[in-house]
Amino acid sequence: MLVLFETPAGFTLFKVLDEGKLDKVEDLWKEFTTSDSARKVVELKAFNKFENTSDALSAATLIIDSKPSKGLRKFLQKHCEGETLVVADSKLGNAIKEKLKIDCLHNSVVMELMRGLRNQLTELITGLGAQDLGPMSLGLSHSLSRYKLKFSPEKVDTMIIQDIGLLDDLDKELNTYAMRVREWYGW
Repeated sequence: MLVLFETPAGFTLFKVLDEGKLDKVEDLWKEFTTSDSARKVVELKAFNKFENTSDALSAATLIIDSKPSKGLRKFLQKHCEGETLVVADSKLGNAIKEKLKIDCLHNSVVMELMRGLRNQLTELITGLGAQDLGPMSLGLSHSLSRYKLKFSPEKVDTMIIQDIGLLDDLDKELNTYAMRVREWYGW
């Protein structure tokens, strides 16, 4: 059984060494309290590092849409023959199963396993330290934000039209309140 883990640095495949430990969901987090105990559960099988930020951005946007990128498909075809693949996103798992004919698994145990991997990630991947992962995460999140908020002329026009409508409504309400105050003061 292999675990697909996406990081800002690249895609990672971990081999599950003891599948019996996955049976107890409530105790799984204990296996990831230290890096030594985590290494008894999983080991790094392969790491496909992104060449640059644009590669990371394109892969991340496809992952968000639950679609495997070309690089991910090649990576999985090379390393996952005859294995069951554990994925965090069930829709991505379905897409991988459909396109690559690789059996995928997603359940509550998988989510706990991913949480444990995230906790010990820098210890399990050689050559990837916390000082590297932090800036990569920040850079990728900024790039994703910029990508998601692309400039769209229709959206700007819509916002201006809504703002003008709001100003008109405020003006109308202000006049109504002013008239009521005059009327009440007159009594």
